[in-house]
Amino acid sequence: MKRISGIFIILSTILTGDSLDTDVNHVIVDHKGNSIVAIIDSMDLDAIYYKLKDQVDPQTIDIDKAYFIYNDFDRIYHYDWSYYENIRRIKNRTGKMITIHNDTIDFKNIEFTGNQIFPEILVASTNDTSFYMPMLDIYKIQTDYSIMQYAAERGFWYSFNSFILSAALDTRLKWDVDRRFSPQVWDQYNDLLPAINILGREPTGAHYASVSYLIPLSVLGSMLWDIWKDKRSFYFHPIEKDVPYPRNMYVFSLKHITEAFIVKTFRRIERTKIGGILFGRIRNKYF
Repeated sequence: MKRISGIFIILSTILTGDSLDTDVNHVIVDHKGNSIVAIIDSMDLDAIYYKLKDQVDPQTIDIDKAYFIYNDFDRIYHYDWSYYENIRRIKNRTGKMITIHNDTIDFKNIEFTGNQIFPEILVASTNDTSFYMPMLDIYKIQTDYSIMQYAAERGFWYSFNSFILSAALDTRLKWDVDRRFSPQVWDQYNDLLPAINILGREPTGAHYASVSYLIPLSVLGSMLWDIWKDKRSFYFHPIEKDVPYPRNMYVFSLKHITEAFIVKTFRRIERTKIGGILFGRIRNKYF
C-alpha cells in the first residue's frame, strides 16, 4: 500500500509539473540591453527561434538584433559583430570597470581570452596585480579618452568623402561631351587642393578654404558627439532584465553591413539546388 501511494505521488508530481522548468533558459540580450529569457529552439543566418515559458507559440527575432546570448550556466554561444568590435576597441587601454555586484575596479590594461564559451578577461590593475575574471561578471567598462581616436577618424572620413562625392556629382552635372575625361575630372578636384609649388601648382583651389576648416570642424564635432553620448563606456551583462543600457551598443559600419549582406546572399544562393551544385563544383576545383 505504501509503495502504491509513493508511485501515485511521483506520477502526480510529474503530471502537474511544468516541463519547461527543467529546461535550460537562454537570455537574449539586444544592443540596447533589453533581455529576453526564453528557450531557444534553433538559429540560422537570419533569425533566432525561441519560446517563452508562459507562451505556447514560438517567436522569432532577427539575429542581427542580438548583441549576445548566454544561458543559465553562464555559457555564451552567440556574439554579434558589434560585441567583438567593442572588445577590440577596449583592448590595451586604461580605465575602470563596474561589475554586476557594483564593485569598481581600476585597471591599466585589459585583455580578453580566446575562450568563447566561458569568456574571461585578464585585468592588470593599478596596484600592480593581475587576475582573471568572468566576462559575464562585468556590467560596464569605461576607458580613457584615447578611445576618441575612433571619433576623430570617423569625423575625418565622413567630411572627406563628402567633398569627394560632391565633386564627383558636380563633375557629372557639368559634364561636357566635347572635352576629354581627364581635364574635366581634374578641374573639379583641382578646386579642393592647396597651392603646391613642388608640383608646379601655384593657385589655391576655389573650395580649398571649405576643406581646410570643415574637415577639422567635422572631427571636433564627432569627438564632442562621442563625449556627449559617453562612447567610452561599454556595457555587457545587464544588471536587470527590464533596465536597458544607458546607450546603444550597436556599432555602425558600412563595410561590415556590406560584407554581411554579400555573405548572406551567397549562402542563400548556395542553399538552392542549382547554387549548391555550382558552389560544390567551385570548391572541388579550387579548394
